[in-house]
Amino acid sequence: MHLIFEHGDRDAPAGHALIYFTDDTGNVFATYVGVPPIPFDLTNFVPPMFAQMFQGMDLGSQSMVAAIPPIPQSVPDIEYLRALAERRRDDLVYAGATMRGDPMRMGADANEAAQAYEELYSLSAIPQPETEGAAPARVDSELSRFAEMSEREQLDELTTLTGRLRDSMRNGQTDSDTEQQLRQVASLLPAKYRSDALVEAVLTPGDRGQKLAALHLERSYKLFHEDYLDLERIDREIEAIAD
Repeated sequence: MHLIFEHGDRDAPAGHALIYFTDDTGNVFATYVGVPPIPFDLTNFVPPMFAQMFQGMDLGSQSMVAAIPPIPQSVPDIEYLRALAERRRDDLVYAGATMRGDPMRMGADANEAAQAYEELYSLSAIPQPETEGAAPARVDSELSRFAEMSEREQLDELTTLTGRLRDSMRNGQTDSDTEQQLRQVASLLPAKYRSDALVEAVLTPGDRGQKLAALHLERSYKLFHEDYLDLERIDREIEAIAD
């Protein structure tokens, strides 16, 4: 699952997030995920009298992260979640489309999003201060790094940069370095992905730009996985919003 950060930094998740989904009619459903800041082993908390019941079970490897509530609940709109995330200093993460009439599917989507968020958190590193004047050289070196990536890795990088750029726009100033990197990755992808249209969507302010960007990313992954059955629906939604 590919998570789009609308508030917060995908490269340095806060460890607690409001994660939301949308259905085909635009309704919004949300859940909450928190990663324990201090790791612990469940086996240390099993009373000796019950230890035999868990013999052979590797409780220490079990994830401590779960979506709460386990089935995403309906919320008023995205602006409500955005205000809530800013007030609580949570990450706000878009996890894609779900099916309102299928609670089991919604629960599975929420759990998958929780595990994906935990993985991003576990992979994040403590930020290191940049040397003054080093940024331009770093940005110039990115193109060769992107060119060495596989097509799937380039799509994942496109998703990361999209979330980062949208976040900077909401804060009132477009991050020029991130925009440049986004354009560099887009230029390397085959024409079928319509990456130029994605870049244009990402740079479109407001919810309209957010929805267009999410649809273009969804379309790109459908193409990559050769899942063509849903492309017509996605193209119709893009056309409707673009008009």
